[in-house]
Amino acid sequence: MLIGMDVGGTNTDIAMVDDEVTSVKVPNTLGVRQVLGRVRRPGRLGVSTSTPLNRVLAGPPMKVQTILIPGPGLSWPGSIRGAINHRGEVVESIDREEVDAALSVRGDVLAVAGKFSVRNPSLEQEVAARALHHYPEEKIAVSHHLGALNFPGRVATTRLNAKIRETVTLLAKEIGAEYRDFFFFKGDAGLIPPDQAARNPSVLYRSSAAAVALGAFYLSGIAECLVVDVGGTTTDLVPLSGGRPVMETLVSENEKTVTTAVAAQSIPYGGDSLIEGRLCPTRVGNAIAFGGDRPTLTDALNVTGCGIGDAAASRKITPSTAFEVLEEYYSRVSRAVAMHGVRRLVGSGYLAPFLVPEIARRTGTFVTIPPHWDCANAVGVAISRVSLTLHARFDSGRGVVVFNGEPQELRKMGDEEAVLERCKEEVRQRALAAGADPRDVEEVQVLSFHAYDVIRGAYRSARIADVVVQIAPGITAEAP
Repeated sequence: MLIGMDVGGTNTDIAMVDDEVTSVKVPNTLGVRQVLGRVRRPGRLGVSTSTPLNRVLAGPPMKVQTILIPGPGLSWPGSIRGAINHRGEVVESIDREEVDAALSVRGDVLAVAGKFSVRNPSLEQEVAARALHHYPEEKIAVSHHLGALNFPGRVATTRLNAKIRETVTLLAKEIGAEYRDFFFFKGDAGLIPPDQAARNPSVLYRSSAAAVALGAFYLSGIAECLVVDVGGTTTDLVPLSGGRPVMETLVSENEKTVTTAVAAQSIPYGGDSLIEGRLCPTRVGNAIAFGGDRPTLTDALNVTGCGIGDAAASRKITPSTAFEVLEEYYSRVSRAVAMHGVRRLVGSGYLAPFLVPEIARRTGTFVTIPPHWDCANAVGVAISRVSLTLHARFDSGRGVVVFNGEPQELRKMGDEEAVLERCKEEVRQRALAAGADPRDVEEVQVLSFHAYDVIRGAYRSARIADVVVQIAPGITAEAP
């Protein structure tokens, strides 16, 4: 049994995929534990969520204290002394008194990043250990396990992680209390163990959009399209190419991170968007048709002839207002869809059959509403597979190999083929240990490979290799 759960802004959708697909939609007001109580059959559970994104976008402003260890020659706000060189050797220790002085002026959360910490994390770890006197562990984010050398990108990612790490940690504990073995669904459409998500929660950004994309392809079989997902709070547009969502680098506060996520455009209007003279980009509760006390886009649909929920209750708004509100929605979304220049739309979300056909008509595109359209997001989570990325650096001169920022002893390096095979086997074993199906790890993608010699006195003194490999995201072999 494959079970997927998508925690959205309004409802939590659960899909159970076996010989057939069954689903349930539960209001978020019940809480995560009550929602998990609806899952009564054993199976692998994957969870996607927009909660971390909502925490940053809609939550109160958060002050991120940033302590950087850039090394000599660089001056960054919040930087301290201490340096790791490009080989991963400590060439300057941190000044503990300087660190303590910096920590005395604390923020809400803490981000710690060193320039070459991905090759030796010791200085970052030392600062983080001293910070435990000032911050709880879940409010401290470090950068070395991100693996990527890009220092500005790691700084931006670590700052973002600091903001949302506590939210993800608490959610993981809440889910884990009811469901021992589960995975988080990433924004690149793959699964990851909860402990890894807690270390790098930025990978959960756009996970709901990624879930919709994967689910829409699985249910429709259409590889080239634009998925139009009508939620309660937003309408999301996610392009598919070759059956996979298009990817892009995540940007946070106008800074590029080192996190990859699906390319998704979010339009701030959905089924629960408030009508207050006009359509507002605000959700204050359910539609009147579903027990709310203020009219929404869903109620406007009912006034124009749809039978959604308690349709009679929606008549508190006039037909003229309903038509005006729908026209505003169709115009906004149709303009956004037209910008993508696609020929086919796939609709998902509870209101897709009511709204997406008219958007297709206005944009001159073909439309498909697949079976189980209302839970495509949860289906996408359920049928996905464990996907891990491994950043490796081999240095024969130092006798060290570093996997995702964690050093190990390197006894023998071997040639390029041996290095690649070592990395592939390492990421396979990590994925299997996390719970991946063996069939899903047979193919390992090589994302980058660079190897070179270190020459001293006309002789080769060392061999260095930088490698990135990945168990690619996608649909698991377990999916029926």
